[in-house]
Amino acid sequence: MEKKIREWADSVKRAGCTIRSVTLLNEIRKKDGSLLFALADTDVCSPEGQPLPHIIFIRGHACVIIPRIENALTGDKRYIMVRQRRIGSGELSLEFPAGMLDEHSENPAGIAIKELEEETGLDLPHDLIFPLHDKMLYSSVGGSDEGIYYYGCNIKVDNNTFNAFNLRTAGNAHENEHITVELVTREAAESQATSSQVPLGLYLFDKYIKENGDVADTL
Repeated sequence: MEKKIREWADSVKRAGCTIRSVTLLNEIRKKDGSLLFALADTDVCSPEGQPLPHIIFIRGHACVIIPRIENALTGDKRYIMVRQRRIGSGELSLEFPAGMLDEHSENPAGIAIKELEEETGLDLPHDLIFPLHDKMLYSSVGGSDEGIYYYGCNIKVDNNTFNAFNLRTAGNAHENEHITVELVTREAAESQATSSQVPLGLYLFDKYIKENGDVADTL
């Protein structure tokens, strides 16, 4: 059984449900042959003896990182965000750096750091990011297995480094990624974003800062 499908099945079983059957309806694979997405028809019974809705879109888990950066010269604080056109809406979408875990579901923090560097150019050691929630949060649990891990970082940099992030271009052309990096105020992030990860990420970041203090790590 494919790792993504097995992890979904293990999660359902841990919740006390019984899987009677799983019929694969369709699958999409990456160029290396690994599973990207799968659609399955299932027969799953709850601990209460009731059948669950039978169609599951297996996507696997993902991570999001909310990076806030402070200008050591001016004290200006901005979020490093990415803007790219998305197939779901066709629109340019303002988002935080994020990525799918795929075969690395045991290392969400490592993938968050990797995605942050690939999408924005900000390369951080592991000890400068922090989890914003104690468990992953499901994005659409009624029909998909995808759970998202949220991380944050709070970094202080010199003036030149701060300004160098704005309007930087990035992305993997082989995956049709065309990303523009932007330094965004809290107000602009709230007003321009159409992805639910943004307000949720901001809320979790604020909660973390309130509980742990607003002290930026110097990079």
